[in-house]
Amino acid sequence: MSQINVKVNCPSCQKSLINPEVKIDDLPSIEISAKISGKSGRVYLSQVYGSYQKIFVGVEDIPDTVVDCACPQCRKPFPVQKVCSCNAPVSTLNLEIGGRINFCTRNGCKHHSVEFENIDDAYLLFQQQHPSYYA
Repeated sequence: MSQINVKVNCPSCQKSLINPEVKIDDLPSIEISAKISGKSGRVYLSQVYGSYQKIFVGVEDIPDTVVDCACPQCRKPFPVQKVCSCNAPVSTLNLEIGGRINFCTRNGCKHHSVEFENIDDAYLLFQQQHPSYYA
C-alpha cells in the first residue's frame, strides 16, 4: 500500500473540509480557518496522511507558532482533546469514514494520529482506497 488519503469533516457542523479548488500533493486540500499572530486567514493541508505540505493564505508561515484552528464554514474552533509533547494543543477533526484525526497546532510539529473507535471503520478506509489489495 502506498498512501492513505484522509477526508475530514468539521466536528461541529459536520460539513466537509475538503476544498477541491486548492490542490496539494495533486489532491483537493483540507481547508481550515487559521489565526496566527493576530491575523486571520486560511491554511490548506494535504489530505495525504503523513504529508506535511501546506499552503498559507492571508497569514504568515511562522515556524513554531501555535495556530488557532477553526471551521471555515461554521467558524467554531476545532475541539482540543489533549496537549502535544511540544506543549501545543492537539486539535481533532472527524474522518468521513468513522474515527478522527488529531493534529498538533504548532506550525512545524509533526505529531498527528488517526483514531478509530470501531475497527471496521479503519478497514473500510483502507479498503476504499486500495480495493484490489483487499479483493
